[in-house]
Amino acid sequence: MKNANTFTFKPFTPIASSVTNFINQVQRSAEIQTKTDEMVLSPENFGGEFSEHVVEVQKHLELTKRFVKSVVDGIHKNAILQGPPGLGKSHVVTQVLHEEGKVEKKDYFVVKGHITPTNLFVLLGLLRNKGQVLVLDDCDDVFKTELGFNLIKAALDPDNRTVSYQSQRMPLINGTPIGDFVYDGTLIICTNQDPRRVTMGRAAQHMAAVLSRAILWPLKWDTQERKFAQIYNMVVNADYLAADPSTALDVMQKKELLHFIFDDIGSIKDLDLRLPQKIAVEMKTNENWRETCKIFMGI
Repeated sequence: MKNANTFTFKPFTPIASSVTNFINQVQRSAEIQTKTDEMVLSPENFGGEFSEHVVEVQKHLELTKRFVKSVVDGIHKNAILQGPPGLGKSHVVTQVLHEEGKVEKKDYFVVKGHITPTNLFVLLGLLRNKGQVLVLDDCDDVFKTELGFNLIKAALDPDNRTVSYQSQRMPLINGTPIGDFVYDGTLIICTNQDPRRVTMGRAAQHMAAVLSRAILWPLKWDTQERKFAQIYNMVVNADYLAADPSTALDVMQKKELLHFIFDDIGSIKDLDLRLPQKIAVEMKTNENWRETCKIFMGI
């Protein structure tokens, strides 16, 4: 006699099977969509030679990331990244810093555009410990003074890294007057200018001393095609436009944006990563975005 409180459960095979089929169908749909997106945004759409430029840029960018990582990890003490403006030099550096778990204003600090020699001395002092990183992004003014050159040379020196600022009024570091310190941190300089082209006067002598202490890493975006290949890489592979809702685009919009730039690549003067951001904003807010963009692009 069966117990009245005993229940017999049967597996819900049809339901389980339908759920599995649904999941498989979703996965297949996602795979098909991914392949479709890849076809829509394939570099081959811009010609076979352009595909070679994209591969070249991606390879060099990966090598750059590995090199910057070796600098951040302390294998190399310093680096000078040189390349055209607005194409991702500082982006690569900050990306690696984030991936390595560095905290801004604690483990590293990025100075953009301008810094005085006195402030350079203070920041080197604040970030003088091993593992800390100071990034100078387009701070070329520091190379216009003897003091600026001398501070950079002292910070880059692999043998004697004592940085000095001897003056009647010594700078304050954390509220304390300090005239010198041993710099064990890491200095990374991002510049648009090729330091090897400084060939005249005292500046040339100073720059030669800087280059003898530092590792110069050129970013090979020296033609319109290579610049566009880097833009393509950042739009398609890095999806950097998605970082801001005002510039986030779907696949077809990305295709339209890239072709819009590519069609007039020979006429665009300022070909950099800021241009797709400007165009993306117009695409999302302006029906006549093409006419508007052509005006501020000068084409």
